Amino acid sequence: MRFFNIVTLVILLFNSVYAYSSWDGATTGTINQIKVTGADNYGFRVVLEGAPPLCGNTHTWAYINEADSYYKTYVTVLMAAKMAKTTVTLYANKEILSGNDYCHIGFITTM
Repeated sequence: MRFFNIVTLVILLFNSVYAYSSWDGATTGTINQIKVTGADNYGFRVVLEGAPPLCGNTHTWAYINEADSYYKTYVTVLMAAKMAKTTVTLYANKEILSGNDYCHIGFITTM
């Protein structure tokens, strides 16, 4: 039984490392700015304090679009984090359709 627990722990550890390493960027900070534009024109944009790069390039903002899964939940969490000045970690990937590698938010954690 003890061997099974150790194996399970090792598998979970490797899975969590893989899940977090699959992002182009994982940046932690407080939200400085929120910008809103057309639904699928990088519709809801976030800039962290100090404007750090967010997904392994020079872009200092990350976005979600209205068509993204759980859009309203993401917006609610990000707005609440801004109002509460809570630290967030934005996990983002570079989008490739525009050729500009903008940072697309795919996962959020709050502290």
